Amino acid sequence: MCYKFAISNTLALRKEYRSLKVEEQLFNDIPQQLVFLSKKEKYLDSLLQKLNLNNTSMENNLIRVVNSEAAKNNLKVMDFNPPHRVMTDNNSVTTYEFVLRGGFGPILKTIYTIENQSTFGEVIHLNFAKEKNYRTNKKYLEVKVLMQHIE
Repeated sequence: MCYKFAISNTLALRKEYRSLKVEEQLFNDIPQQLVFLSKKEKYLDSLLQKLNLNNTSMENNLIRVVNSEAAKNNLKVMDFNPPHRVMTDNNSVTTYEFVLRGGFGPILKTIYTIENQSTFGEVIHLNFAKEKNYRTNKKYLEVKVLMQHIE
Protein backbone atom coordinates (compact mmCIF):
# COMPACT_ATOMS: atom_id res chain seq x y z
CA MET A 1 0.00 0.00 0.00
CA CYS A 2 2.77 2.40 0.92
CA TYR A 3 4.56 1.72 -2.40
CA LYS A 4 1.37 2.18 -4.38
CA PHE A 5 0.63 5.64 -3.01
CA ALA A 6 3.98 7.19 -2.14
CA ILE A 7 6.92 5.58 -3.88
CA SER A 8 5.34 4.88 -7.30
CA ASN A 9 4.13 8.48 -7.55
CA THR A 10 7.58 9.72 -6.59
CA LEU A 11 9.24 7.55 -9.24
CA ALA A 12 6.75 8.67 -11.90
CA LEU A 13 7.33 12.33 -11.01
CA ARG A 14 11.12 11.82 -11.10
CA LYS A 15 10.85 10.25 -14.57
CA GLU A 16 8.74 13.19 -15.76
CA TYR A 17 11.25 15.62 -14.20
CA ARG A 18 14.14 14.00 -16.13
CA SER A 19 12.25 14.15 -19.44
CA LEU A 20 11.43 17.83 -18.82
CA LYS A 21 15.11 18.52 -18.05
CA VAL A 22 16.10 16.92 -21.37
CA GLU A 23 13.52 19.05 -23.22
CA GLU A 24 14.79 22.15 -21.43
CA GLN A 25 18.35 21.36 -22.50
CA LEU A 26 17.19 20.93 -26.11
CA PHE A 27 15.32 24.23 -25.88
CA ASN A 28 18.45 25.98 -24.56
CA ASP A 29 20.53 24.54 -27.47
CA ILE A 30 18.27 25.97 -30.19
CA PRO A 31 20.20 29.26 -30.65
CA GLN A 32 23.48 27.36 -30.99
CA GLN A 33 21.92 25.00 -33.50
CA LEU A 34 20.58 27.94 -35.52
CA VAL A 35 24.05 29.49 -35.65
CA PHE A 36 25.55 26.15 -36.68
CA LEU A 37 22.94 25.60 -39.41
CA SER A 38 23.37 29.11 -40.80
CA LYS A 39 27.16 28.57 -40.98
CA LYS A 40 26.59 25.22 -42.69
CA GLU A 41 24.24 26.84 -45.20
CA LYS A 42 26.82 29.52 -46.02
CA TYR A 43 29.50 26.86 -46.44
CA LEU A 44 27.32 24.76 -48.78
CA ASP A 45 26.41 27.87 -50.80
CA SER A 46 30.09 28.69 -51.17
CA LEU A 47 30.73 25.12 -52.36
CA LEU A 48 28.01 25.46 -54.98
CA GLN A 49 29.47 28.73 -56.20
CA LYS A 50 32.95 27.21 -56.22
CA LEU A 51 31.64 24.35 -58.37
CA ASN A 52 30.06 27.02 -60.57
CA LEU A 53 26.52 25.64 -60.45
CA ASN A 54 23.26 27.53 -60.56
CA ASN A 55 19.67 26.36 -60.31
CA THR A 56 19.47 25.51 -64.01
CA SER A 57 19.57 22.08 -65.55
CA MET A 58 22.60 19.82 -65.45
CA GLU A 59 22.97 19.97 -69.23
CA ASN A 60 23.00 23.79 -69.29
CA ASN A 61 25.60 23.86 -66.52
CA LEU A 62 27.77 21.37 -68.39
CA ILE A 63 27.53 23.39 -71.61
CA ARG A 64 28.45 26.58 -69.75
CA VAL A 65 31.46 24.96 -68.04
CA VAL A 66 32.66 23.28 -71.27
CA ASN A 67 32.43 26.59 -73.14
CA SER A 68 34.26 28.55 -70.45
CA GLU A 69 37.04 25.95 -70.12
CA ALA A 70 37.39 25.71 -73.91
CA ALA A 71 37.71 29.49 -74.13
CA LYS A 72 40.36 29.51 -71.38
CA ASN A 73 42.42 26.85 -73.19
CA ASN A 74 41.92 28.21 -76.74
CA LEU A 75 39.76 25.30 -77.94
CA LYS A 76 36.63 25.13 -80.06
CA VAL A 77 33.50 23.26 -79.06
CA MET A 78 32.45 21.67 -82.32
CA ASP A 79 29.44 19.63 -81.23
CA PHE A 80 27.31 19.08 -78.14
CA ASN A 81 24.74 16.35 -78.64
CA PRO A 82 21.61 15.89 -76.53
CA PRO A 83 22.09 13.60 -73.53
CA HIS A 84 21.29 9.91 -73.71
CA ARG A 85 19.35 8.66 -70.67
CA VAL A 86 18.94 5.05 -69.57
CA MET A 87 16.72 4.06 -66.67
CA THR A 88 17.74 1.02 -64.64
CA ASP A 89 16.09 -0.50 -61.60
CA ASN A 90 17.33 1.94 -58.97
CA ASN A 91 18.99 4.77 -60.86
CA SER A 92 19.25 6.79 -64.03
CA VAL A 93 22.39 6.94 -66.18
CA THR A 94 22.84 10.05 -68.34
CA THR A 95 25.57 10.19 -70.96
CA TYR A 96 26.67 13.50 -72.48
CA GLU A 97 28.64 13.67 -75.73
CA PHE A 98 30.61 16.65 -77.00
CA VAL A 99 33.45 17.29 -79.44
CA LEU A 100 36.42 19.60 -78.82
CA ARG A 101 38.99 20.79 -81.37
CA GLY A 102 42.47 22.09 -80.59
CA GLY A 103 45.84 21.03 -79.26
CA PHE A 104 46.47 17.86 -77.25
CA GLY A 105 47.65 19.61 -74.07
CA PRO A 106 44.79 22.12 -73.88
CA ILE A 107 42.27 19.34 -74.57
CA LEU A 108 43.61 17.26 -71.68
CA LYS A 109 43.64 20.31 -69.39
CA THR A 110 40.03 21.08 -70.25
CA ILE A 111 38.82 17.51 -69.74
CA TYR A 112 40.71 17.22 -66.46
CA THR A 113 39.14 20.42 -65.17
CA ILE A 114 35.63 19.43 -66.25
CA GLU A 115 35.88 15.98 -64.67
CA ASN A 116 37.67 16.77 -61.42
CA GLN A 117 36.51 20.25 -60.49
CA SER A 118 32.81 19.83 -61.13
CA THR A 119 30.04 17.40 -60.29
CA PHE A 120 28.98 16.43 -63.79
CA GLY A 121 30.17 12.85 -63.60
CA GLU A 122 33.09 10.94 -65.00
CA VAL A 123 34.65 10.80 -68.45
CA ILE A 124 34.10 7.26 -69.70
CA HIS A 125 35.54 7.55 -73.20
CA LEU A 126 37.81 9.79 -75.26
CA ASN A 127 38.15 9.30 -79.03
CA PHE A 128 41.01 11.34 -80.48
CA ALA A 129 41.09 11.83 -84.23
CA LYS A 130 43.70 13.70 -86.25
CA GLU A 131 41.96 15.30 -89.22
CA LYS A 132 43.09 17.39 -92.17
CA ASN A 133 41.30 20.37 -93.67
CA TYR A 134 42.02 20.04 -97.38
CA ARG A 135 41.03 23.64 -98.14
CA THR A 136 43.61 25.16 -95.83
CA ASN A 137 45.90 22.11 -95.89
CA LYS A 138 46.13 22.21 -92.07
CA LYS A 139 45.84 19.35 -89.61
CA TYR A 140 43.88 19.54 -86.38
CA LEU A 141 43.03 17.27 -83.46
CA GLU A 142 39.47 16.52 -82.44
CA VAL A 143 38.32 14.56 -79.44
CA LYS A 144 34.89 13.06 -78.87
CA VAL A 145 34.18 13.01 -75.13
CA LEU A 146 31.59 10.80 -73.45
CA MET A 147 30.74 11.89 -69.90
CA GLN A 148 28.49 9.76 -67.72
CA HIS A 149 26.43 10.90 -64.73
CA ILE A 150 24.65 8.35 -62.50
CA GLU A 151 21.72 9.52 -60.39
